[in-house]
Amino acid sequence: MANERELKELFEATAYDNTGDKLGDIKEIFVDDETGAPTFVEVGHGLFGMSSSLVPLRGANFEGDALNLAFSKDRVKDAPDLDSDRNLTSEQQDELYRHYGVQDAPGITGVGSDRREAAAGEREVAGDKAGYAAAGAGAGAAADGKHHADADVDAQRRAAADVDADRRAAADVDAQRQAAGNQDEMIRSEERLNVGKERVASGEARLRKYVVEDTEQVEVPVTREEVRVERTPISEEEAKNLTGNIGEEEASVTLHEERVNVSKDTVPVEKVALNKEQVQDTETVSETVRKEQFDTEGVTDPKAGK
Repeated sequence: MANERELKELFEATAYDNTGDKLGDIKEIFVDDETGAPTFVEVGHGLFGMSSSLVPLRGANFEGDALNLAFSKDRVKDAPDLDSDRNLTSEQQDELYRHYGVQDAPGITGVGSDRREAAAGEREVAGDKAGYAAAGAGAGAAADGKHHADADVDAQRRAAADVDADRRAAADVDAQRQAAGNQDEMIRSEERLNVGKERVASGEARLRKYVVEDTEQVEVPVTREEVRVERTPISEEEAKNLTGNIGEEEASVTLHEERVNVSKDTVPVEKVALNKEQVQDTETVSETVRKEQFDTEGVTDPKAGK
């Protein structure tokens, strides 16, 4: 029989396959109703331990915080998918034993009386070593006989201590059952989702200026001067006041025109800024949760199992 402390240590252990490859944590432990010895464990495996399989403890070895199972990881992953929230029936246990091929394999080592027997064996070996050392130091036959007599007394004391330990373990189990409440009532539990939010950086927005070239055409009106020859006849009266000369003579006039001068000025035209705004959206999350239900016999209320 495994006591409460040993079951707790088994619950906190990490499961490994028969090659030492890590499987995952222990999620459930199934114990025999008559002996109280652990028989099956539910082992998590896969990504983040989301998957799990039932594995028999036959041939397993529990050392420290490591549960070394007797099967390969592939065999564990391919195990039959059974409801781990209920007690296993004999048919389901036989199905698991057939899958793992361990109908006649021994039980788990390192839990319950197996640990106590190992400790007792270590004490006996230590006693024998002490006896051999005393004999090698020159002790006589009488001293050797006294040593064997003392060893017999120690063995009896160890046997009595083991019986007391078994009684204390049985008392712990009875106390645990009494603390759980009356036998005609049970506590039903279920998992509920706790959904929260966290603020994380999802991206980055940048504003950058760059220069492009374009061509603008503007029509500008301009003026220029041109020369035109005008001939005006002179009347007789005007001729009396003028003196006519025959010879070479030259006259000139200066012409003007407008020319376009182009220059550029840099002027601000607009402001551009990045502004953040809150947008409300809805996301749907889903997760698998477990809850316990009851199987009843001899109860006519259809809601009794809910």
